[in-house]
Amino acid sequence: MDIRQQITDDIIKAMVSGTPPWRKSWSSGCLHLNASSGQIYKGINQVVLGMQGQGDPRWLTYKQAEYMGLQVRKGERGTQIVKMVEINRRQAAQEADAGADLLAEDSTKALIMRAYTVFNASQIDGMAPMPARECNITCADAVEQIIFALQRTGLKVNFGQGFQPAYYPRTDEVRIPPASEFSSLEDFHATLLHEAAGHSTGHPKRLARLHMDARFGSSEYAREELRAELVSSMMQGVIGLPPGPTMIAQHSAYLASWLQALKNDKNEIFRAAADAQKICDYVGKLAVEAQPFTVQEATDATQRDALIVAAKRFNNVEVVHQRAPYRGPN
Repeated sequence: MDIRQQITDDIIKAMVSGTPPWRKSWSSGCLHLNASSGQIYKGINQVVLGMQGQGDPRWLTYKQAEYMGLQVRKGERGTQIVKMVEINRRQAAQEADAGADLLAEDSTKALIMRAYTVFNASQIDGMAPMPARECNITCADAVEQIIFALQRTGLKVNFGQGFQPAYYPRTDEVRIPPASEFSSLEDFHATLLHEAAGHSTGHPKRLARLHMDARFGSSEYAREELRAELVSSMMQGVIGLPPGPTMIAQHSAYLASWLQALKNDKNEIFRAAADAQKICDYVGKLAVEAQPFTVQEATDATQRDALIVAAKRFNNVEVVHQRAPYRGPN
């Protein structure tokens, strides 16, 4: 079984409907996790589970459910996710015969990808109700802290009438209209995450991912947009920010180029998801480490509601929030 091709084909099939499939459940305010270990699923597994449209983010294997005294209901169909494992090279052939994908090998070791099946909490009898999420940090505060943290790395964020949302790698600058020019505050915040958390992290002073001269319509441009889309969606899931209608429409415009990239290379969605996870981890760490400090209170209501804070959203740690020194919307 070619696990990578199967997952890629499933994603392509879902994308043909016209809406990025990973947006089905990431507005729930919680990323998908293993209910036994409490670990958040990473990379491509977060994408695959996000496509299932489940309102409960908790998942278990059949054996995990059984060990916990629970029972997967008869007739329920599980979801395949993957795990990369390093093994002795001599085991590689045996693993391949058992259905694993061989990713890489050297003289002594091999890296394989194994598939395994998980079931959502809604498919399991005996699961306790999902605990209510307790967090006193608003979505706007969360976005504010993210932008503040990125500004501390040298990113410039400029708000102005007539701007088209964009990131300019040569000047390391995000330009975006004020919140009042968006159809909703959710659209404004999602766009800000797309440009700042997504694109700006590719700058050489951060994660050094960007092709600095990539042009609109090029394969490099499409691949970078896919990463920024995944980052924006993942981070919206973390902070509980629902996708706005304008962002969904804008991202749908890229579907054709994303589809072509996935059809050409079964590994592309895996690389994109891995990059998106790396970006989210990086931005989350920056947001947690950013030290809040007091500045003069904004006098413009649009400026006050525009942006960000929320270490607690990332690592569930208590933080004292004071307004960050950002230049808010005009």
